[in-house]
Amino acid sequence: MLYTVVPLLLSLLIGIYLYIVFRRPLRLLFGKRGKILQRAGAAALAVLAALAVTNIWGIRAAIVLHFAAFSVLTDIVRMILKKAGRRPGRIIRILYSSCGIALFLTGAVFCYAYINMHTVLKKEYSISTQKNIRAEGYRLLFLSDLHFGTTMDQEKLAEYCLRMEAEKPDLVILGGDIVDEATTLSQIWEVFSVLGQMDVPYGIYYVYGNHDKGRYSPECDFTPEQLAETIEECKITILEDETVQINGELTITGRRDLTDTRRSRTVRKSPETLLEDVPQAAFHILADHQPRGMEENAEAGYDLMLSGHTHAGQMWPVGLITSLFDRETVNYGQKSFGDMELIVSSGIAGWGYPFRTGKHCEFVVVEII
Repeated sequence: MLYTVVPLLLSLLIGIYLYIVFRRPLRLLFGKRGKILQRAGAAALAVLAALAVTNIWGIRAAIVLHFAAFSVLTDIVRMILKKAGRRPGRIIRILYSSCGIALFLTGAVFCYAYINMHTVLKKEYSISTQKNIRAEGYRLLFLSDLHFGTTMDQEKLAEYCLRMEAEKPDLVILGGDIVDEATTLSQIWEVFSVLGQMDVPYGIYYVYGNHDKGRYSPECDFTPEQLAETIEECKITILEDETVQINGELTITGRRDLTDTRRSRTVRKSPETLLEDVPQAAFHILADHQPRGMEENAEAGYDLMLSGHTHAGQMWPVGLITSLFDRETVNYGQKSFGDMELIVSSGIAGWGYPFRTGKHCEFVVVEII
């Protein structure tokens, strides 16, 4: 309901406002001639812009929203200058009337967004525990939301994997959406063959995200069975409501993705059930693609929860909308829930298009000491 009503209201407001904005360049171009044609042209452009915004996740919506925001900003600046008795020069008036200022700023933002999407940073966290683990602790690498094919090929991914392997992690957790409905079957082999080659002492573990199995598209190039076979062939352990033990000191629980269970009409096990047959004194790590159910997981006894999914908004204003209206999730970063620490990654890439303004791309290194 939230993600239906908000885009519809937003598109209505955007359409009304942009009708006024689009009248300006048409008036500049035609002057006093063809006023009816000017109104019709502005209305048509406004309707197209409003329709783009209804798909809040699409690149067209992102472009329209940025253009509208910069148009509002220029209107505010113009109003302030007018109140102050400052009259802009002829060139500024032409740029304003032609929407040139808003178009330039929108273009600049998307140039930055493209560069930002293709720049991957390392994000480090340190988690202290009173539990009895080895003196040197454990170094964990967490990677999510690659959506392979959106921003990088096999060669580029191999470069990042060398960077990540240089961090000398003891284990790797892949937090879902490594592929999506746009990834081809051949690309699935490319991505997991590279990820599976990382040399780590205690293995690589995988939890599915909501996009991995391609359930959002009837034209997906692979089946869930083909995906699972490829992952396992690349010596990566899939955890779907399963728990594994490491060294008798750590446990890793991988959850079945919440959206995938709804689409496949299956049921997730309770977080308590997944800890029944493991040493309770161990340090318990929970990997769940979507950052939800944190209070329940903390009560069940988990010490650390790792999630992705949000992309930290990826493109403004998605992160803002999520933070304001969806109180059951966390958009990015570290947050405590009782004795459990939650870490939400922005992901190493993004979904749908190669642009990002919401946050940087990252891989996460967690030091457990």
